[in-house]
Amino acid sequence: MRERKLYEFTPDYAVVPGETLQETIEYLNMSQAEFAKRLGITEQSLVRIIKGEQVISQDTAQKLELVTGTSCEFWMNLETQYQRQKQLIKDQKNAEVLKDWLKQFPVKEMVKREIIKPFTDVVLQAREMMGLLRISSIETFDGAVERMAALARGSAAYSTNPVMAFTYVAIGQKAAEEMVVNPYNMSGFKTLLHSVRAMTKDFPSNISTRLQQMFASVGIALVFVPELKGVHYNGVSKWLSPTKAMIIMNIRGKREDILWFSLFHEAAHILLHSKKQIFISDSNPDDELEQEADKFAANFLIPEEYNARIANVLSQQDIIDIAAELGIAPGIVVGRYHHLTRKWKAYNQLVRKLEWKHDSD
Repeated sequence: MRERKLYEFTPDYAVVPGETLQETIEYLNMSQAEFAKRLGITEQSLVRIIKGEQVISQDTAQKLELVTGTSCEFWMNLETQYQRQKQLIKDQKNAEVLKDWLKQFPVKEMVKREIIKPFTDVVLQAREMMGLLRISSIETFDGAVERMAALARGSAAYSTNPVMAFTYVAIGQKAAEEMVVNPYNMSGFKTLLHSVRAMTKDFPSNISTRLQQMFASVGIALVFVPELKGVHYNGVSKWLSPTKAMIIMNIRGKREDILWFSLFHEAAHILLHSKKQIFISDSNPDDELEQEADKFAANFLIPEEYNARIANVLSQQDIIDIAAELGIAPGIVVGRYHHLTRKWKAYNQLVRKLEWKHDSD
């Protein structure tokens, strides 16, 4: 049997809604002058609509429904399809420009991860990317990136690769917006963080789902997004509305100590800092707000007074004992030991490793 192939069809012409309108006028056996009077517009306006020089507005579509007996939605759909096709034709003329614009994104990887749909047509692929990024044209892209960069003023990570930062945040934000959460509850969030801290000891297999449910209960959409190539962020936090915040996490480094520190770091931004900013955290913050979030996360997990004791541990058992005393995972204590001593290989056997679990697993 011969294989059937499906091809994308992108016509190089746009059908003017006025053609259908002209046929309707003829079917009703009216002159344009009579039809215009019944419609309540000038004959000149009617001629412009027929030629496609004037759009069919909502008001005009409602009048057309009464005069022609064909629904308002029908006329609006004709106009919408016409304008859409005109834009596609315009974009086809700029296909090379769109192709170059797409090169700055890891399109193949994003398709593989089902973040965007694949298209062989450059214009359709560019429009798919624009939809994810929520921009109406590539001309508006740079401005959107710059505005987000201004909101992320304290993030060294953002200035490294603003395009990838913008893209990564867009991926996480799309997922966060689809999550249903309760209205934000600050006191509930503070209480919840203590429960999350206690979870570090056992680290259940469904940890991501558990955390998402817990955070959703207090108004925070917690999403886990694997890194894109060249993106080196531990986490992102941003308010989506006055009653809903989001935290985007990955498992950069694939270590439990990094995950927990990063999660509490982002929690600090939600609790302590402006709802108008976006915070993108890397491992070398030089902004005072990032430093404040670091201090919050560090002291919440391990109070500062334990530092001297941790820096002087002599055995694996010492690490385990301190962790038991604090009620946290030994791997977190190892992370603090590394930070204090710079002995990055010591006691790593106590740090649990993390891996992304695919749906097929």
